Amino acid sequence: MSTLSISGLASGLDTSSIIAQMMALERKPRALLDTKQTLIETRQQLLRDFQTKLRAVQTAAADLRSVALWAQTQAVESSDDKKVSVASTSGAGVGGYQIEVQQLANASQRTFSFTSPAADGTITIDGHATTVRAGMTAQEFATAFNTDKDATVYAAAIDDNTIVFSTRRTGEQATFIEVDPNGSLVEDPSKARAGRDALYTIDGVAKRSSENVVRDAIAGVTVTLRGITTSTGPVTISIGAPGADKDAIQRKLQAFVDAYNTAVDAIRGKLTEKSVPDRRTQQDIKNGVPDSRTSAELKAGVLFGDRQLTSLLDTMRQSIYMPLDGLPAGMDSLADIGISTGAASATTSADALAGKLTLDVERLTKALTEDPNGVRNLLQGVDNAGGWARGFERTLDDIVKSEGILSSRINGADDELRALKSQMEQMDKRLELRERSLTAMFTALEVAMSKSQQQSEWLSGQLAGLS
Repeated sequence: MSTLSISGLASGLDTSSIIAQMMALERKPRALLDTKQTLIETRQQLLRDFQTKLRAVQTAAADLRSVALWAQTQAVESSDDKKVSVASTSGAGVGGYQIEVQQLANASQRTFSFTSPAADGTITIDGHATTVRAGMTAQEFATAFNTDKDATVYAAAIDDNTIVFSTRRTGEQATFIEVDPNGSLVEDPSKARAGRDALYTIDGVAKRSSENVVRDAIAGVTVTLRGITTSTGPVTISIGAPGADKDAIQRKLQAFVDAYNTAVDAIRGKLTEKSVPDRRTQQDIKNGVPDSRTSAELKAGVLFGDRQLTSLLDTMRQSIYMPLDGLPAGMDSLADIGISTGAASATTSADALAGKLTLDVERLTKALTEDPNGVRNLLQGVDNAGGWARGFERTLDDIVKSEGILSSRINGADDELRALKSQMEQMDKRLELRERSLTAMFTALEVAMSKSQQQSEWLSGQLAGLS
């Protein structure tokens, strides 16, 4: 409940303004708590962001030892994908094949003039009945067949009066057995088209297939016939030697480098960010001059020179360069496969000084070509045990896990904020009581002065009457 305030009625003073100024001075400690809360919340959010970025680095490191990444694959390529495309299905014999295509497989087709059904009923093809409704358009009629999973044909509405049926299988054996048109279809026999097998050769040996997707032409390879080659010449199919996918390994290493550099940038940026000093003089502060710093300036420097984060970056950098025990010299550190802070030069770059990584693709390619097992043993470990990636994951785990260093600080900030909130609530109550007290005091003063003035005026009136 607010206290009645009578501002300056008797004294002529602006007591409301006086109370406001007095309260402004008493609220300064409370304003400092607001600033402290902002700094704690800013520091906590930054630590959360660092934790997220470091977990991304940890995940990228784990990808480097993935069994799938190091699985043996074979490159299977076609000299003309538009005529013959290929895909590896399992291990295939290394070498090249010449494929010529004389004829593509196609479905059997029959063309009918269409009349919309006069009543609900069925159309039977190859002994399977498909339901049709009275008044169907040609497109709706075709859709009824195409959505019937048990139908043996596909239907196409060429126009409002023409339906073309095609067998769902291709090849010479794909023929219609029976059509019961139910009065809605009348065939044009002149447009009937028989199914055909694909005719092709592999290295001069004639082959035939009822489908254009051929799975038994080359062991371990699916061949898709897409066009005739009689005018362009044979298509060459090349099958490479089994091995790890070099491009995939390069992509994963680049992803690790990018994640690492993103985390280092974020952490170093805050370690070197200095706080912005208050531009006010002590007299300005006493006079109640507001702080002119922006929100961003007030939040700056909360982690400047943070020892724990500095130590974290040092630990990460050491882990990058630390050679692994038990591996041969020349293939026992990331530098051997092209990951470093850059080549030595007369002028060291800012990125190198910051500990950011680069990937030398040429050196990595050379290592993967000359010693792919050595690269795998370095990253994944011998027989998938140990390895650099697993060790680096453990290094980060102490930092980013739920009970790790960063989580402890983040949770500690929650405790600070709870204690600070309690302190702020208590101070708000004291300030509220103080303001009520001042208001009551000045109100009482005004009332007393008003009464005094009234008595003085009464006495003056009495004296005037006597005289």
